[in-house]
Amino acid sequence: MGRSIIADEGVEKYIGKLLKENKWFVGVIIGQLTAQRDYVVHIARTPDPVEDEVSEENGDDESGDSIKTKKKNPALEHPVSMDQLDEKWVSTHAKQVSRMLPGGLSVIGLFAIAPPVMLKNAQSKLKQMLHSVYKQLTRNSVLTIAGEITERILLQMDTSSKKLTCVTVDAADIKSAMRPAEWKYQTGDSKWIKLTSQINLDIPITVPVESKSQSLLKQIQLGLVEFCDTVKRSIVVIGDSIRDPSEPLIQEKRGKGGKGSNTDLKLTQDVAIYLPFLRPETSSDPVTVSSQATINMMGTTIVRAFVSAKATVGDAVEAIKMDVIRSLMARCELLCEEFNVTEGKQGSDVYDPPVRLFCQLPHCDVQVCDYVFQDEKQEEVRDRIKELLDVEVEDLEETEKSAADDDTWSCPSSLSCMSSHQSLVVPQPDKKTMAKAYLGAALVCMVAVLATWISYLYIN
Repeated sequence: MGRSIIADEGVEKYIGKLLKENKWFVGVIIGQLTAQRDYVVHIARTPDPVEDEVSEENGDDESGDSIKTKKKNPALEHPVSMDQLDEKWVSTHAKQVSRMLPGGLSVIGLFAIAPPVMLKNAQSKLKQMLHSVYKQLTRNSVLTIAGEITERILLQMDTSSKKLTCVTVDAADIKSAMRPAEWKYQTGDSKWIKLTSQINLDIPITVPVESKSQSLLKQIQLGLVEFCDTVKRSIVVIGDSIRDPSEPLIQEKRGKGGKGSNTDLKLTQDVAIYLPFLRPETSSDPVTVSSQATINMMGTTIVRAFVSAKATVGDAVEAIKMDVIRSLMARCELLCEEFNVTEGKQGSDVYDPPVRLFCQLPHCDVQVCDYVFQDEKQEEVRDRIKELLDVEVEDLEETEKSAADDDTWSCPSSLSCMSSHQSLVVPQPDKKTMAKAYLGAALVCMVAVLATWISYLYIN
């Protein structure tokens, strides 16, 4: 017997809406993979391709750096066949959607709605798309979890007979065969547990001299590896106690006759995250390295995750940790993209990374998010959610505030303060061959301070 997939009733209505358009569609499946069964909360069709955007979004090296995004060209038409759809375009959509998901949720597969002949001819194409999406989303190793389930869902619907077929594929193995899976819809309201927390960040990153040729994003990603490892080793307290990872997150109360009751189900759980001070193998001796810059990320960020009512404590803990890492990485990617498309800002002293906004999916209790810069309006966020998730949202929950100014720094001159600190850790670099920079990226109260190095990096 293959995997069992439980989908929200809203997914069934969405598929019915797409069928009425009398077109073929490919899109992403959003949900949660667990050892026992998989849960689907939403599916979203992939927007029609924009000219040249695939090459710019995916024209990257092994770092997975994204470049910039163009506005959609309304003159472009829906492709005639799936054979004309570039798999990189689908994987780009999956990556953009992944940024919008809280902890616990991810892109867990693809769906296709098309005439029977087109579906039959596109089997290898769809499988290749699934592998491409998996590769794109796991390119950054810190976004993967040890022992993570690699099975992904491929849902297909024949527009003629309205027959629905569901299979799973081991996306990590290009030679994996399709295995039948059971797809069924959730009856009644699905119960999702909302996990909330916040975390204070002060992450110093030293950029080695030998990484000068790498992009800014790649340098930041490499510098965050140790912090992300620290997050994965952190202690997470749910409620007021440390619990066994294997026990159910929600303890059912026993009613009369010994039957379980969910009448007292608490749908929101407060969580505390405790980061370890040192790695187990950390030496007390100082470490000296040759560096070209220091990047310091500071601030406080909201943490939010969703898990099914059947989740274990271990599932909830992993969801919280992944939200911290994914949110941090998403902001860094977006900030670096902003550098690439707004070159005029490179000489500024202060940069404001995007703040996080949440909104609820119309058909269930699960929330998604987006990141907005200071010069963006909420209407732009709604348009972006509409384009990428194909849902209309009204209320946006602004849980974070914009960045502070230079007064946030504890010393009169952030540059001199950071230089003083740097001299205690790393030797001064040769002024003739490199410049120094200091990027402080704060989340919620989040500031990015760049000195001459940013200009040096992009001019040279």
